[in-house]
Amino acid sequence: MKNRLLLLAVTILTLSSSAFGDIQSPSGHHYTWSRKLSRGLGNLMFGWMEYPTTWRKTNKSEGGIAAATDLIVEGTKRTLVRAGYGLYETITFPVPSWKQTYRPPYHHQEVLDNWWGYTEFPPQLGFRTEIPYSSYQGW
Repeated sequence: MKNRLLLLAVTILTLSSSAFGDIQSPSGHHYTWSRKLSRGLGNLMFGWMEYPTTWRKTNKSEGGIAAATDLIVEGTKRTLVRAGYGLYETITFPVPSWKQTYRPPYHHQEVLDNWWGYTEFPPQLGFRTEIPYSSYQGW
């Protein structure tokens, strides 16, 4: 009986201690000054990638004529917005400026509009896979 109580107490303590494991990793831990600088430089250098991305998305949903005109209007707007945010984040990278954090100030637009929202980094051209399994060379 005494051994069962001891086993039950150890089991309860072990299971309850694992519930506090995530407290060491807060939700915004990966937003640091270096990531803010990377975002800013990435938006400055690769913000022009909004042109082909805008064309591809509009061409897929509305056709070629809409894509040709949207490329000029929406692509220019999105490129200039990225350049503005890139300049802002590059200049203010040592300071937690947006709500006293290093998070991007345009992050919530992505939630409102999943198709045209601004992502943290500029879009990437070409085929990109998100599948985590692949053959590992190990060299």
